[in-house]
Amino acid sequence: MAQGKTRGFLANTSPRLVEGFASGSSWEYIYQTSTVKDPRFNIGDFVDVPGRGRFVYAKSSAACTTNVGCEFTDTGYISYTAFATSHAVGVSEITIPAATHAALTKDELRGGLVVIFDGAATSYVQIRQIVGNDAAAADTAFNVRLDGQLTDAIASGTEAVEVYKNPYSALRAATLNSYPKAGVPATYVSAANKYFWVQIAGFTWVSPQSGVGDAQGQKGVFWRHDGSLDKADTALATTVPAGSSSQYAGYVVSGSQSGNGPLINLQG
Repeated sequence: MAQGKTRGFLANTSPRLVEGFASGSSWEYIYQTSTVKDPRFNIGDFVDVPGRGRFVYAKSSAACTTNVGCEFTDTGYISYTAFATSHAVGVSEITIPAATHAALTKDELRGGLVVIFDGAATSYVQIRQIVGNDAAAADTAFNVRLDGQLTDAIASGTEAVEVYKNPYSALRAATLNSYPKAGVPATYVSAANKYFWVQIAGFTWVSPQSGVGDAQGQKGVFWRHDGSLDKADTALATTVPAGSSSQYAGYVVSGSQSGNGPLINLQG
């Protein structure tokens, strides 16, 4: 797994993304799975497919089906742990202190996150993406390289860190409400440890529960525990009045109906 930042592409615009697919659509790769990582992509990279939407390169922790959403399963790689070393403002490589964790291969955490808590100012938190890491034995300290420099110094013993793998590195078929849903697999995934593409935005089909899309404004949908979709009445235990709709439009940025604006940020 190469070191580097998460990347995004627009399908059919980069020649290197269409090599080998001259007889088919230039984004046919999104419908393929493999036990071997595609050298062109890393977990978390995304492709915007014209007319379809956004797909993210992922890895399975169990089988996934295409009729329902799959879910994130990683709950964190290293829990809240105090730093054992200090780091100055301006550095972009830090040492993660020894803590309980599995053996780590080089750059396995690429695309993950570190959350750095300031011991003196509890309101100041630094969040950086991991672009690479050193290999390490289980439960030992290791270095990570970040996508940006520190803007606040890290003091040994008084500040702490949490480490997360790339969320898309462990997806499985939806099972529980306690696990958030990631999106819909572009194709069937038969087992764990397979690389595949998951659709997180755009046009698709997902198994609906009763009443989804019916009259009385039932346009908004919500993930159910099993990855199917519920209507707002069911999910929120409420009723959509006549003339209204459950379709989510966006949020108010500033102002209000009774004053200037409101200025709205539409969410699509």
